[in-house]
Amino acid sequence: MENKTGKYLKYAIGEIVLVVIGILIALSINNWNQERIIKQENQVILENLNKEFSENLIELDSSISNFNNVIEGLDQLLTVMRTQDSNLTESEFDQLLNKSFVTPNWSPSSFVLVELKNSGALSKLNNNNLKTLLFKWEREFDQMKLSNEAYGEYGGEYIEFITKNGSVRNLDALTEKTKHLQKSTIAKNDPDLLKNPEFENRADNFYFLTLSVRGQFQSLRVIMKDIIETSNAELNQ
Repeated sequence: MENKTGKYLKYAIGEIVLVVIGILIALSINNWNQERIIKQENQVILENLNKEFSENLIELDSSISNFNNVIEGLDQLLTVMRTQDSNLTESEFDQLLNKSFVTPNWSPSSFVLVELKNSGALSKLNNNNLKTLLFKWEREFDQMKLSNEAYGEYGGEYIEFITKNGSVRNLDALTEKTKHLQKSTIAKNDPDLLKNPEFENRADNFYFLTLSVRGQFQSLRVIMKDIIETSNAELNQ
């Protein structure tokens, strides 16, 4: 009886050990599977973010280039106003005005980032540095939007001034998209406008406002580059 009891006891212990080992193996497989799923989800998030920010960066660079042209045009205008020693023709004045007549705008896609925030998937990102960059980008972008709205409003007033005191059509005739238009026969952009104090003040304000907004765009560009490079590094691991 003692031998039988011992055998049964050993058998029961063996069964318990086998069950425990089975449970541990099942948990290990489940954890491995969960980690694999999380990694796959993380890869998809990184790919989508990388694509969205890469596409937005291309459009941002185009807007910064437009800002550079506006600043160059305004700088030339202000220089001529200050020196008053230029004998610009109407055609040359049109060309100069046309450079400052653009109000660059940038409306980046934020579908992926908004979707990640709303779904809670953003918290699944493993890279804390990337999370920090995304939060920083969103904060800087909100600030830029406010400045860009003010810039658009003042740019509109600048254009309205030229509308009342010159010829917008003559400038449209120089623009690629509307170059099929012919110059006006009833209005012109008189170089004497360069002697107008109100125009000088408007151009000066527009110049410094353009510098400020371009600076914000450039700051956002640095953050976007960091986001793209960080997500690329994660994807290549």
